[in-house]
Order: sequence, then C-alpha cells, then structure tokens
Amino acid sequence: MEKNLNLSEKLNFAVTDLTAPDRVIEEILSELPKETNGIILGKIEAYNGPVFSCTTFQLSELTNGNLAEALGGKKVDIQKDLGEIGQEEYKYECFLYTPEYDKYKYRVFFVNYSISNYPVDIILEESVAESISDSGAYVYKCGTREELESLIFRIFSSKRVISVMQNLIWINQAKKSAKNMQV
Repeated sequence: MEKNLNLSEKLNFAVTDLTAPDRVIEEILSELPKETNGIILGKIEAYNGPVFSCTTFQLSELTNGNLAEALGGKKVDIQKDLGEIGQEEYKYECFLYTPEYDKYKYRVFFVNYSISNYPVDIILEESVAESISDSGAYVYKCGTREELESLIFRIFSSKRVISVMQNLIWINQAKKSAKNMQV
C-alpha cells in the first residue's frame, strides 16, 4: 500500500522542554526572597474557582422569558461526545506576600493549562495587564517554556508589580515596627 498520509512531514517529533508551567513559575518565584532580602515571597497554588471572566445565569432568571420555554425541548447533540475525552485541566493562582503579615496577599495572575502543559493561559490582574501592554489584553497564551518565562519576567519587572512589591516592603517594615514597640 502506498503512503498517502505523509504525516512525518506534518508532525514535529523534536524533544521539547514541556516542564509543567506551575513548576517553571515556582522556579522563578524561588528567586524573589534572594532579590528582596527575604521580605517578599511568591507562591503558586492550585485553584478551584473560575479563572476566566464569564456571565452566568440562574434558572430563576430565565423563567420569565421565552428562553425558558425554548429550553423545554430536548435536543440531542452528538458533538459533545466527539473530540477530547479524558482531558485534564490544571488551574493555579500566583500571588505575592510578605511573611511578616500573612493576612494580605496580592494575586498577580491565574494559570490554566491542560495535560500537554502547553499552550498555557496566563490570566493577569487588570492593572498588571495595563502595566505590560498598551492593548489592554489580560489573557496571554504561551506556547513554550521560553515564552512563559519571558512573560513572567515581564510581569515581575512591570511598574505595577514593582509598586506592589514596594508596598509589601512597607507593610513588612510597619509590622516589624509595631512588634518592636510592643516589646
């Protein structure tokens, strides 16, 4: 049988660094204490809530309009049974804090990716997004580890995040001063 698919020319089998995005970010965050005299720490933790903005409706809100009537019919859609099966989604939050005052944290971004690790979505806090781009985009898609690292470095060196870090330093100093005055 003749080869008609010719897939070897269409697929990339090169070994690629597919380190999980949360691990890549964790490595970068581990540099923060060294860079900030131990005052600022960063953490990336699993997150269970929504990471993208969306609009939701309560069924009670829909019962007054024609849409509720339209929903009464039964439609069979086989498309939901085709495509990806067993796909896993990983969601994380990345935040900054100071150990001197653990009640306060500044959530910088959310991370969202699937079983293949890349592409990864980075969903930025609005003021951080404005600080790194004029476009106002707050969702960034990184296709490789290198793209992810580059974006994370841009985020942590942005004016907004530097301002947050300065505030964390001041919070740390204020809490230490308050402790010293109590002694």
